[in-house]
Amino acid sequence: MNLKKLSRYAIILVLIISASVFLPRFYHKIVDKSTRSPIIYYSPVIENFAYFQHTGGHTAFKDGEGNNYSRKGYEKLLPFLYYRDLDKWGVLPDTIQGVPTDITSIRHNSQRIRLRAYNLDQPTIDLYPLFESQSDYTNLSYPPELFRINKRIEFVTAHTNKINEKMSRQFTKDLKEKGFEFPAQLIAGNPTTRKPFDEGYFIVDNEGNVFHLKKVQDSPQCVKTPIDNNLNIRKIVISESVRREIYGFMITESDDVYLISYDNYKLIKLPLKNYNPDKMDFSFYADPVYRTIKYDDNYNYHAVVFDSNYTFIDSMKISLTPEEEKLSTKVKQALFPFEIKTMKSFSSLLHFDLKFQSWLSLIGILISLGIGIFVKIKRKENIKENWFDFVLIIGAGIYGLLGVIFIKPDIWD
Repeated sequence: MNLKKLSRYAIILVLIISASVFLPRFYHKIVDKSTRSPIIYYSPVIENFAYFQHTGGHTAFKDGEGNNYSRKGYEKLLPFLYYRDLDKWGVLPDTIQGVPTDITSIRHNSQRIRLRAYNLDQPTIDLYPLFESQSDYTNLSYPPELFRINKRIEFVTAHTNKINEKMSRQFTKDLKEKGFEFPAQLIAGNPTTRKPFDEGYFIVDNEGNVFHLKKVQDSPQCVKTPIDNNLNIRKIVISESVRREIYGFMITESDDVYLISYDNYKLIKLPLKNYNPDKMDFSFYADPVYRTIKYDDNYNYHAVVFDSNYTFIDSMKISLTPEEEKLSTKVKQALFPFEIKTMKSFSSLLHFDLKFQSWLSLIGILISLGIGIFVKIKRKENIKENWFDFVLIIGAGIYGLLGVIFIKPDIWD
């Protein structure tokens, strides 16, 4: 095989790789009209689950028993969620399960926190803003310094890139006095001004102890929490709320989920079955009566509801048709012998994963081989001289067929 032929096959190989990345993706967007995920809540009116789902251009509103509702009927089941509409219609109840309801109290007693699976592998820049927690002003503003933690805590002035030694020494001293062991394993906060107030950062030190650090009147306020240092904490999510019931939640290496309460940092363990943080999105929703936890992997949707004391009430699971059982997937497996995936649903990073299809791909390979033979005969190409084209078609199916058709051997012979 001469260098000209090698050059041709090198180009065909590049085309095969590119096609195996993009063709299955285009096929999925054009052919697979997937069902959108169900949105599940718990109704304080019927004391049962209520959800809606878009399927085939139609939106179905149902309860946990399968009863159908109009959109207005559905919204009336969830007054804590659709209170603005109900108030506009003049049907917002005065009380729900003995709890007085008005727009202000509903807003102040509701909270949402969400963690997407891809947040777990997102790269981070280890520089964090520490807001003033007792500002004289209503709105939070970004401080001029960002902090980092290595052998000590250092505050770096952003516009000069110089270390604020006074502030660094002051905060390092306070952390050490509280028993902090440098460096930090984990730093978790909510670095945005779009929140009602600031709760600073939860920091896991080198011994696994959890510290709560805030800046109060430009001075450190550090608390060594009673959280067990053997939990092997993987992720902490903080979300300030005027409810002041929980700081947020944390996930351990064993996939256990704990809420961090305002009651002296007491942990509330959530009994979640089959929760896999690497492959499931997680959300916490609190209203004046219930606490609802939802998690899903795009096919299995779980909802677990608790009362205000986190006593289990009910759970629900809705499963969609698995990808491998869809007709469009079977056709895809027949068309494409393999595909290269550069993205994953639950990852923020680029990947290069080679995935081979099922035995159905033999159908596509045989069809591609037949088309290849037909085209070469039609073009009157020298089949004997270009026998390796058929090896490519057998190995790469439709990708190989496109390569040998578009990259003709004529100019390379």
